[in-house]
Amino acid sequence: MISRLRTRVSGARVVKASGQYLDGPYASTQLMLAAGGGLLFFGLLMSASTTLAASVHTTGDAPWAQLIREVQFILLSVPVFWLAVRMPPAAYRRLAYPALGLALIALVGVLVPGIGVTVNGAHRWLQLGPLTVQPSEFAKFAILVWGADLLARKESLKTLTTTRHVLIPLLPGFVVVIGLVMLEPDLGTSLCFMLLLLGLLWMVGLPYRYFASLVVVVAGAVTALAVTEAYRLERLTTFMHPDLDPGGAGYHTIQGLYALSSGGIFGVGLGQGTSKYGWVPNANTDYVFAVVGEELGLLGCVVVLGLFALFTYAAMRIAHRSQDPFVRLAGSGAAIWIAGQALINIGYVTALLPVTGIPLPFISNGGTSLVLTCAVLGMLVSFARHEPAAARAAQLAAESGSTARWVRMLRLPAPAAPRTARASSTARASSASRSSSASASTPRASSASTPRASSTSRTPAGERAAATPASAAGGRGASTGRRGDRTASTGVKAAAATRPAPASRQQPGPHRTAGQPTARRKGA
Repeated sequence: MISRLRTRVSGARVVKASGQYLDGPYASTQLMLAAGGGLLFFGLLMSASTTLAASVHTTGDAPWAQLIREVQFILLSVPVFWLAVRMPPAAYRRLAYPALGLALIALVGVLVPGIGVTVNGAHRWLQLGPLTVQPSEFAKFAILVWGADLLARKESLKTLTTTRHVLIPLLPGFVVVIGLVMLEPDLGTSLCFMLLLLGLLWMVGLPYRYFASLVVVVAGAVTALAVTEAYRLERLTTFMHPDLDPGGAGYHTIQGLYALSSGGIFGVGLGQGTSKYGWVPNANTDYVFAVVGEELGLLGCVVVLGLFALFTYAAMRIAHRSQDPFVRLAGSGAAIWIAGQALINIGYVTALLPVTGIPLPFISNGGTSLVLTCAVLGMLVSFARHEPAAARAAQLAAESGSTARWVRMLRLPAPAAPRTARASSTARASSASRSSSASASTPRASSASTPRASSTSRTPAGERAAATPASAAGGRGASTGRRGDRTASTGVKAAAATRPAPASRQQPGPHRTAGQPTARRKGA
């Protein structure tokens, strides 16, 4: 019965069409652009709906002050997204250490009196001319790229076989950044860094016992940080029963639930909500999802959740289909970062988690958060364009002059063909040419009288290196490397007289360049 049902589902037209679409070379790019564009569109709608109320009831500024500030950051996000799409994955790897150094300097700068901007006792912002930026948001992007580059280099050096090489210096780097963020203080953003760390370690394949131990340590650290401050402990103890303190610690949760429940299925209409006028706190940032539920109803909330699910799927698909370990780690880390932050925000708005105060990606107002999420979106689109199938299709389109119009409008360069594919094809061609030349230079009499020598001359270099020592010692003239080629070309008599070289004098195999030590390198 289950097999028949599975056959019917797999044979449906919708399933076949979706399978054919997902097999296309540009499916990842289109899915990522659809998810990111939809979330940004919702963000623009909510920005227009909540900024006027936020200017009057939250900051006391002029009615258009918040909207003008948001438009400034939107205009800044457009070139950031364009540059992020144009950059190849190798460029992100070159920016890893400079970006992390700049992020650390900025995180220290917010703590210096006279440099950092203090709001309600929190030191989280820097004033750069007319713009106020939050360095902790930039630090998320910087440590993501740094961690992915670090683990990718360790993977290429084959040093991820021990737990020490996996955790060091990755874990100390995250600890330093989280410590600086907690000095601001900002527990919600620290949770995002912890999610990033766990995501990178999961994707790199940390053994389960060590991963479980690290999860326990992270949970214990979060609990300890929550109970050390009175207001955090109050939020932690009252989020399950917010009605016990409706005017204090439970006020945020109760008002958010009121806004969500008043929307119904279709909502009261965009811009028609009343909870944002002083009832729901931080309606344009932390509790923007409650305004979405009130004005657009259950339907709007489901669409937002579906777009975040599509974003996560597209990012994980890009990471899975890539042959570059850096792209795999950075793409999956970005998916865990955005999806985890969205789940935390929606969780405390719906009273499923304690209130932490982090923005909803793409939708909440916040200049630095908007710019960095656009940079992450552009990076993922760049990774999607550099998928092996997409890169080959783009190269063919560029050669035939059929490049897509939007690619020409944005002046995006054609992604380079995958190096692994070029290297493997070159190796196969060179191996085939060597084997054909060696077999052509060997006389027919040699192949008839000494089959082992002729088979050695026709065997590619990779197979000769994989031969066992016993077969190498028993064969007549079956030496390795260039010595075997010379004996094969001198004929039967020279092949029979040649003895295999000692193991200490043999040339290295094709998988290791000459002069490279056989010992495994330690460190990054």
